[in-house]
Amino acid sequence: MKEGLPPEKRAFAEDLRGVFLALGVSVRRYAARRHMDPSTVTRYLSGDRVPPWEFVAGVLTDLREADSPVTFEAESGLRTLHREAMKSHRSDSQKQTLQDRLAEADEETRRIRTRQRALEEALMDRTQRLAEAHGRCRQLAVDLEEQRLAHHSDLELWQGEFDELESECRDLEEQVIYLREALAVARAELIAAEDQCHHLEIQLEQAQDLETGPVGRISLMAVLEETDRSATVAELITVVADLESRTQRAMASELVASVSRSREVKEVAVLLAGLQNAGLHAHAEAALPALVMTRSVEETCALIVNLHQAGVDEHQVQLLRASVQLHTPRDIAVLVRGLYASGLLEQAATLLAAACATRPVPDVVPMLTWLSGTGLDTAIVSAIGAVAVERPVYDIVALSRSLTDAGMHAVKSTLHTAAATHRSAYDVAALAEALSRTGLHLDAEHVFRTTQAQSIEHLLALVSALQAMDKHHIATAVINHAITSRPTADTCALITDMHAMGRHQQASEALITALQGMTPAVLPHLLDGLNRTHPGTKALLTGAAQTAGHKEAAAAVAALETNGLAEHARTVFTSTVGGRPTGHVAWFLIYLSQAESAFTGSAFLVTQAQGGPPAAMAPLLLALGVAGLHTELMLVLRVLVHRDAEEIVLLLRQLERLGSAAGPERESIGHHIMAVTAGTRPVPYQVGLVLGLEAAGFSRNAAALASAAADRHGRGFTDALRKERAKHHQRVFSRTFWQRAEPSGG
Repeated sequence: MKEGLPPEKRAFAEDLRGVFLALGVSVRRYAARRHMDPSTVTRYLSGDRVPPWEFVAGVLTDLREADSPVTFEAESGLRTLHREAMKSHRSDSQKQTLQDRLAEADEETRRIRTRQRALEEALMDRTQRLAEAHGRCRQLAVDLEEQRLAHHSDLELWQGEFDELESECRDLEEQVIYLREALAVARAELIAAEDQCHHLEIQLEQAQDLETGPVGRISLMAVLEETDRSATVAELITVVADLESRTQRAMASELVASVSRSREVKEVAVLLAGLQNAGLHAHAEAALPALVMTRSVEETCALIVNLHQAGVDEHQVQLLRASVQLHTPRDIAVLVRGLYASGLLEQAATLLAAACATRPVPDVVPMLTWLSGTGLDTAIVSAIGAVAVERPVYDIVALSRSLTDAGMHAVKSTLHTAAATHRSAYDVAALAEALSRTGLHLDAEHVFRTTQAQSIEHLLALVSALQAMDKHHIATAVINHAITSRPTADTCALITDMHAMGRHQQASEALITALQGMTPAVLPHLLDGLNRTHPGTKALLTGAAQTAGHKEAAAAVAALETNGLAEHARTVFTSTVGGRPTGHVAWFLIYLSQAESAFTGSAFLVTQAQGGPPAAMAPLLLALGVAGLHTELMLVLRVLVHRDAEEIVLLLRQLERLGSAAGPERESIGHHIMAVTAGTRPVPYQVGLVLGLEAAGFSRNAAALASAAADRHGRGFTDALRKERAKHHQRVFSRTFWQRAEPSGG
């Protein structure tokens, strides 16, 4: 090496010679390869002359072809040394500067061309994928249309079946009415036939007595007829008992029936009571249907009154049952009014309730119409309650239509209130649906409003029924109404019960609704109540955050903040940021920022960045970037870059794992971290981070940091980086290597 060379030329010549020796060829052989004079090459390598950059670039190209390329950093360092050497060689400085600029422009051109090819390939790939996606969309649209048409056909089929079934129901209802009327006629005919049988039996016995009895013997039939006409009640009871003992039961029953049809009502009542006390009630019961058929309504009413006064309750029940079965709707109404006028309010209500609950639906409205305005409101309410409890849902709907046509809206409202109060949740849901389907929408709403005042268990069953009927929006409305209208304890029970039943989604939605709608005075009591039950407030809030929409979750956080419940608000915030997709979290942060939440404020973000490991901040960083909250993002990054280099590498690794759906934003955050690091951290930290990034495979981030640090610190950074690398890797162009290799190169 020639003595007296400027330091710039000496440093450049040393590195150039090291690069040249890596080729493994002699000076003369290389000069022949490049069509150069060997002495010129020797002067270049000795530092006597500074070669143009084309010569250096040729050597680097030959190294790449020999599979021994130098690193980008080594090439950049060699270019820097060449530039410094050219400055010291003033005569060629201007020319070399132009050559350097040309080389840099050429390098930039190649880089842009490479990027252009990469972009073209990416564009072609995305275009192909877009075409495939469009094809899948078209196929899905075709499949969807096919399914819609198929379901439409099924719906038409089901509608036709429903119409047929509804027509069949109407036909069956008419047949039931006809059969009930025929049954009443048959019962009356049966009574008449049995009466005829009794007469024939008596005549047969009389004929037998005439044939076998002694002359002058008194006929038993004559005795019975005389008894029927003239005997006292006590004597009648004695005769019936005697006939019972002689196994003449049919004759005894006929005697009781005959007396019941012909004697005064008071005597009949005394007779029935006496038979009851004597244990002969079977004969009385057999006579009651015929009595109802033959006696007037007023006489039946009087008989019930007398039996009541005599304390014979069993026969009263039998008379009421026979009246329900055998009387016309008008006669039933008259009997009800008579019992009410006689002070037998309970019997009147029982009769009317039984008639309304068992008689055909067309009979009910006439009975109620004839009783309207007679002071029997309590009895009517009781009867309507029986209808609501005992009759099937389709009967209640049919009766509702009839009451609407008759203008009896108050009675209809009472019917719906009773049904909503006493029927099962499934029946209530079916009733409301049927009312709405028949056009009685206000009545359906009334049923829903009323039933929602029932117990929490009933509400849960109602929600289940509505969901089974695919009425999810109504089920949600029921839950929301309960939250806004019921006491806090009920809301707490509703949420915990739904969670215990496995309805976690509904429990979470209910909790979010409660958080948004409750007043500051009530909300702490709700959260305390939830914390006293399984699984606890924190678990419920976490579940709610993982299922709620971004807007609802942000509103819940804001509500908790407003009410001073910062710890609970933090639970929702942390669960949302850590457990939801990046796009969801981004919108969540946007709404929080618009609400001026403390969780998007500088104090909270700085505390978060200083507290936990930087890798845990990756979801928040991505969401801040996607949300466009760049001020907040940079604030967090300026804090994070003061953490250890190993932690920054782990942060980038976590961003790589999470950023598959936000690739550009992940790259942007990485560049921001490198830029902030280059501008705020000392050179040793930057050197260590560059080496750590390279070791972890983040070559692009390492190159970006190295470039930014070199621009900011110049040679101080590049020398420090080269020195740090030299500790671990012996470079082929180092002074030590050159001194060892010098004897063989002479």
